[in-house]
This record gives sequence, structure tokens and C-alpha cells, in this order.
Amino acid sequence: MVIRDPVHGDLRFSETERRVMDSRQFQRLRGVRQTGTAYLVYPGCVHTRFEHSLGTAAMAKQIISVLKDNGEQITDDQEEIVSLSALVHDISHLPFGHTFEDERKLFPRHDTAERLQHFLSQDQVADALAASGHRDHVLDLLTNRRCATPWMRQIVSSTVDADLLDYLRRDAYFSGLQQDYDDRIFSTFTLADGQLAINMSKLSTRTELLHLLRLRYFLTERVYYHHAKVASGAMIAKAVELAVGEGLTEQDIYPLTDGALLRSLIRRENPAIERLIRGVVHRQLLKRAYVLSAAEIGRNGRDELIAKYNRSIDARQQVENEIAETLGVESDQVILYCPDISIIKEARVFTLTQAGVRRLNEPLDSPPFDVKAVEDQYERLWCLYVFVPESHRDRAGKICESVFGESNAMVDGKS
Repeated sequence: MVIRDPVHGDLRFSETERRVMDSRQFQRLRGVRQTGTAYLVYPGCVHTRFEHSLGTAAMAKQIISVLKDNGEQITDDQEEIVSLSALVHDISHLPFGHTFEDERKLFPRHDTAERLQHFLSQDQVADALAASGHRDHVLDLLTNRRCATPWMRQIVSSTVDADLLDYLRRDAYFSGLQQDYDDRIFSTFTLADGQLAINMSKLSTRTELLHLLRLRYFLTERVYYHHAKVASGAMIAKAVELAVGEGLTEQDIYPLTDGALLRSLIRRENPAIERLIRGVVHRQLLKRAYVLSAAEIGRNGRDELIAKYNRSIDARQQVENEIAETLGVESDQVILYCPDISIIKEARVFTLTQAGVRRLNEPLDSPPFDVKAVEDQYERLWCLYVFVPESHRDRAGKICESVFGESNAMVDGKS
């Protein structure tokens, strides 16, 4: 089967892959946007995890093709296992999942063994994978960090992998940002000591690799952590949190798409939940009243805030309620956003150098300046936000300075 993709052109899939794609579980991904609420900032960002999954499988095949051209002995079964794993790597993604899994810690991450086991065991997709004879191998590759063949897992899940090579190009394309990487990066993949690595023998390879990592940062700053996307995602996550308090479970969300989740939340007839969701739907977003960055409080201060507010729902709700009461607004109209350090990406890609296989950011002594600079950019990207209605922003900022004991890092009044 040939599918025309706007990013990569014609993509070719086997009959086994077609059966997986036609399963009800995989088709659900057509309704789960790849970049969550980024469409509120970049109207073109309505692409989904369905086409991203197709692109990831295509990138995995391209990496394998390069490895085989370089003389690596890769069997047809290994190639099919990697391709199928890449195809279903996001099948367990929930609508807006990053917002309430990673950023508000309401449920476990989408890629836990239990979640993947559940989704890959469902009727149609389970039958399709079973027919290939590779279902157990696919599950092992996606969930076992110590699988017998690390390079196969690393093609699908590592620092520079098929997933990254698709979403960087796809997200830049649909956001309308004129950013891309050079396909030469594919020719640098090699296997060394059982690991998927980047061969650094060519002088230009380092430049291409660093460009790829800078592009990842650029999209993180401009798209994934744009303050309006963060605010809208936090509003959805707060609504889900309130619904969980009324009995909503993780399993209730499994069969839903973006639209179905928003509709189900509104139907709960909870005024606070409805207010939050309609605010997102009509782009009447809460605004940043208070910003606290790692630059002001340092790494230790950041980690203390994460431990207190990201990993404890009770502590987060307590400070939200305190600010709301002082401000004189409903408690759902104050949202504390304190992301985990998962926002900070490391340059941990394996590289093959004259000294052997090493992580790019872990040479003999200390990371090279240019690599460290990319990682430091991520460190500076972390911020704690407090979102409130626009009319209460100035007063809320002053209240937050008292609550947190730190000056407001808001530079201007725009949000």
C-alpha cells in the first residue's frame, strides 16, 4: 500500500502494516492531535498522531536501509519488528495526554508497559500483530529498556531516532516555521557495540547533529512550550483533575479522541469543568500572572518546587485555592503550572568516535562547549507559571510574590 504524505512523500507499507493501520485502535489516532492545543497559536497544527505514526515507521525503514547499505546484517524479521514497533509506538497516547501525564502528573505516562500492554492486546490490533508473529517482540521492544538488541529499540526510542526525525520535520511543516534538517543525517547511522550510533568520522557530521538538536530546541521553545499552548493545556489538565475527583479514571479516557474528551468533560455538568473547557474551545484563555524561572532560583530551587508542586496534587491544589481565595475568584480560575524536568532534553545520542562509542554529551572530560550550550538552553526554558483571568493578573502577580517569596519574572504585560 502506498500513502501520500505531505512531509515525506509516498510511504510504502506491507499488508501486515496495513492491517495494523486499519484496526480501530490505530484509527483512533486520527482524532488525537500531535501537538495538543498548539493549533490555538499555529492554526496549521492540526496534524495527528496517526500520520506521525506512519512517518515514524517510514523513518525507521530509512534508518534500517542505511544500516543494511553499510553492510550490517539485519534480518527481514528484525526489520519488520522495528517497523511495526515504530508504527504503534504512540498507540497508547491519550488526547492531550502530555498535559495531564507529564505536566500535572494525574496519570502514568503513555509509554508505560501496562498502558502499551492494554492497547496492544485489544481485538483488532492484537489480531493484526499476532498474524505477523511479532506481537511479543514488538511489546518487548517498546517496553523493555534492556531488550536483547538495543539498537532495534534505539531506532524507535532514543535521542536521535525515527520518532524525532518525523516529528521535527512534521511539526515545523504544519506550524509554518521554515525549519528543517539535512537528510545527510541518515547516512551517519551505524551500529557499534550493539548500539545505534552516529558515526562522527566526517567533519560535517558534528555540524549536522548539532543542527538537529538545535532544531529540537527551537520547536520546543516556539511550539511545544509556547505560553498560550501551555495555558490552554493546563486548563484542560485542571478540568481532567476535577473530573478525576468526581470519579473519572484513566481507563475512561482510553477510547477517546481530542473532541470526544472535551465533549465528555462538558457533559459532566460541573460549572468549573465547563468553564475551563469552554475557555479553551473559544480561546478565552487564562493569562500568565506570575512567572518564576530557574535563572532566578537556580537548579536546587527549581527541583524543590518540582518536588513540592509537580509531584503532589494536594500541595498544588492547596496553593491554587489559597491564591484564588485571596484574589476572590473561583478556585478553578487559578492554575499553578510547574512542569517536571522532562522539559529538559539532553544530548545523549550515542556517537562512534576514534575513542570508541560515547554519548555526545559525555566525552572523556566534560561536554564540548557547543553541546553544553544546547543543554543549557533547555535549562533556561523551565518556568513555573500561575495562570489567572486577565482582569486579575496584576493583583495576582503581587499575591504570588508573597506566596512564593520570589519576585515576579514577568517582563511585560503580554500573554
